[in-house]
Amino acid sequence: MLKVSGKQVAAVFGIVLLIIALIKVISIAEMSPPVISFERDVKSLGLKPLEVTVSDKGTGLSKVRISLLDAYGESVLVEKEYEKGTKSDVISVRINPEKLGIKSGAAELLIEATDRFMNGLLPGKKAVFSQRVTLDFIPPEIQELSPALYIRHGGAGVVIYKVSEDTVSSGVEIKDLFFEGYTGYFEDPSVYLAFFAYPYNAEKGEKIEILAADAAGNEARESVYYRLLRASYVKDEIGLSEWFLKSKVLPLFTKVYGYSPVGDDGKPDLRKAFLKINSETRKENDNRIYEIGRQSGEEILWKGKFNQLRNSKVGATFADHRKYLLDGNVIDNQYHLGYDLSVTKKYPVPASNTGVVVFAEHLGIYGNTVIVDHGMGVMSLYSHLSSMDVSVGDSVGKKDIVGRTGTTGLAVGDHLHFGVYVQGVPVRPLEWWDAKWINDNILYKVNYVKKNFGVVENPR
Repeated sequence: MLKVSGKQVAAVFGIVLLIIALIKVISIAEMSPPVISFERDVKSLGLKPLEVTVSDKGTGLSKVRISLLDAYGESVLVEKEYEKGTKSDVISVRINPEKLGIKSGAAELLIEATDRFMNGLLPGKKAVFSQRVTLDFIPPEIQELSPALYIRHGGAGVVIYKVSEDTVSSGVEIKDLFFEGYTGYFEDPSVYLAFFAYPYNAEKGEKIEILAADAAGNEARESVYYRLLRASYVKDEIGLSEWFLKSKVLPLFTKVYGYSPVGDDGKPDLRKAFLKINSETRKENDNRIYEIGRQSGEEILWKGKFNQLRNSKVGATFADHRKYLLDGNVIDNQYHLGYDLSVTKKYPVPASNTGVVVFAEHLGIYGNTVIVDHGMGVMSLYSHLSSMDVSVGDSVGKKDIVGRTGTTGLAVGDHLHFGVYVQGVPVRPLEWWDAKWINDNILYKVNYVKKNFGVVENPR
């Protein structure tokens, strides 16, 4: 009788467990089909390319096939085979209706992705995506309604336009910035207003276009004729004192980052602290303001001109170009994106116009900051406050106090840093303080459109 030792039994049992484990690993890695995903909704397809991501975590992709099926047959858009080891691919699917001989209408989008099951020894696992789609190759229509545009470098402007019913998003594009258009000011929902900025740091002669897109991603553009008015900006040099670096920069650095920078000698690295605060923190703060500015209400809340802080003396102005010197050497360059206004210490600061508070907290170099949304992308900013007397969600009028002037952030003397932003982009506050500018550049255009195109304002 054959005797089996305990060691032999254990060895066999171990081999069985190993085989089971291998089978499980293979089943997980190779039994799962590839994954198909998209960067946007695919219910409507047009001339804008569609990005399709295909991936397989197991043995990788083998092939992908993308096609459209309509009443006239099948149109193959993509056919690809992959080298061994390819785990993922992003495919830009572009539909050329003229080349393919297809027209707008109903169709089916079919995507098939196959993996290398058992390294090609067996037929691959296939993922199939199929969906009914609407093909639309006709871009929206745009009609500019407002008269010729005069805009100052660094200033703001407004364009009034009409778009076709298939439009799902529209606005004004300049440089690499998009300013959303708002409907609702007029009874006709197809008529939009878009407030926008000609950025202070943009080159002269930038193209300004009205952009409209439909659900299929088709885009239409119409150039806006404009005349750019000159603007002069101050150039300044600021020497950095040891007092400023130790009493303002270091405490702010510690507040923002939670530690104090130290040099090789074990002493506070004043230069490093300043550069990080004045450059990186400033950029982060401005990005935060930009993001807040993109979340504006859809109704104009402001009335008439904006008010400058009463009895205030103007210090620094908008877009001042500052060179910062340490030991006589330029170590940084930045722009001052607002007006510095001073009266007396802890002077009460009223809102410059009617609006809703959308931000009220400490903001890096700006210190205690309140931001008021005036609707349709227009916001005002109040910084360096010693106290904030409002909360997010509060409605404010021109006489309502939002806080008191102070020295928080990087402010040296007690003052208010006041800024105006259009969809998060800083613009010249001086324009918004001027009743004539508002009349000539905004109200005149509204009345022109009403008179020449029979457009009626919504009752308020």
